[in-house]
Amino acid sequence: MRASPLIRIGITGTIGSGKSTVGKILEELGVPVIDTDKLVHQILDGNSKVQSQIAERFGKDVLITNGGGTAKIDRKALGAKVFQDSQARKDLEAIIHPNVRIECRKLIDQFSHDETLKAVATLVPLLFEANIQKDYDEVWTVTSDEKSIYSRLAARDRLTAEEITQRLKAQLGQEKKSELADRVIDNSKDLEYTRQQVKEHLNASLNGVV
Repeated sequence: MRASPLIRIGITGTIGSGKSTVGKILEELGVPVIDTDKLVHQILDGNSKVQSQIAERFGKDVLITNGGGTAKIDRKALGAKVFQDSQARKDLEAIIHPNVRIECRKLIDQFSHDETLKAVATLVPLLFEANIQKDYDEVWTVTSDEKSIYSRLAARDRLTAEEITQRLKAQLGQEKKSELADRVIDNSKDLEYTRQQVKEHLNASLNGVV
């Protein structure tokens, strides 16, 4: 039995806002970080049940067959289908989100057995959209200016301005995510500015400061 409960922090923000940057800083500060994007990739690449559900809903052309009878989802082909169709996106989320949530809970439970840990963070881009705030003790929203978001996504994911706009429109806006959050991190300046905010917020969380 732990002397004090493990604080579960949910980190959210729009695509390109800098959630991964905040995650790296938290890891430097000794907080384990669960990246749900990586969990989604693992599920799409290795969960045959999920693959079958996706192929049934979106067509077998989104499946790439590997050697040995295994398969994985062609994320680019799938993305092209869902980002242009809000209902398709909702259908995909209904398939994936419950599986990601289960994996997150398993990992958080594993971390809870380590008495040296005081907090664990999870990067969840669609935390509010999936209405899973209650899975976390605190929710932090990461924000950034629009110019930085577009330049990051163009460089990182090689997306066009139109594709970036499409993806941003598929999510709650930064203002709404900030309103719903317990704490907000402005990632629109230099790394040290972001790091200082993360340190302050983490310190406040660990000391029960609202």
